[in-house]
Amino acid sequence: MDKAAIRGEVRERLRSFHSKEEESSSIVSSIKELDVYKRAGIVLLYSALDDEVDLCQLLEDKGKTFLFPYLDGERMYFAPPPLKKGRYGIPEPAIKKEYVYEKALMIAPARALSIKNERIGRGGGYYDRYIKENGEKLYTIGVCYSVQLFSSLPVEVDDQKLDMVISGGERTPAS
Repeated sequence: MDKAAIRGEVRERLRSFHSKEEESSSIVSSIKELDVYKRAGIVLLYSALDDEVDLCQLLEDKGKTFLFPYLDGERMYFAPPPLKKGRYGIPEPAIKKEYVYEKALMIAPARALSIKNERIGRGGGYYDRYIKENGEKLYTIGVCYSVQLFSSLPVEVDDQKLDMVISGGERTPAS
């Protein structure tokens, strides 16, 4: 299957999937158990769409700086809250000033993930470009519901592999 077919397959699977809250909670618990999360001072998060894993429970963790993405042309940047409705109605930082950091944990959404730590997003390439440009400063975790997990995915030269995948509370070994 090509990426477009996989995105369509995932869309169909999500229509009949009714365990979003349960799996989101399980994924949050799995993240909180990770040493890389416990040590992280800066966490790059995202504002979940209706069909993405909701990680808002993580925001209760004190002592961490949570940053959220915003788009500027073809590039993605991260900044702290407060958030306001932005492009496509997705909450994004109200003040668009890139936050500079030395090391961070990135938790990325996906349309599909694989047990080989491969990721397919929505097709804009924003996360792939960001990871490619900042990879030496990042530990990357992709999150998705169990119905979005595949044994392998088609990858292209610009696609960036993640360090770990967490799906439905289960996680892949770190790469």
